[in-house]
Amino acid sequence: MLIAKSRLQGSSVVITLPSSNGNKPAANQEYIVVYSEDGTIILVPKIDDPFSSGEEAEFYEEDEWEDMKLEGREII
Repeated sequence: MLIAKSRLQGSSVVITLPSSNGNKPAANQEYIVVYSEDGTIILVPKIDDPFSSGEEAEFYEEDEWEDMKLEGREII
């Protein structure tokens, strides 16, 4: 089990992540931080927006449900 300890640095809390079998986070990587109610902290590597490039409507997908008939209490 790896253990990390938090420390105060200015007005921020810093946690140094130890390496495990040579695996360690990349240097200067940005992360999205998610705090859960149970105290879990999740770090998700931030990536560039995959939809920022390309032509207009390049990522458009046709509506697969347009021919489907309503059968009950569906809301349109």
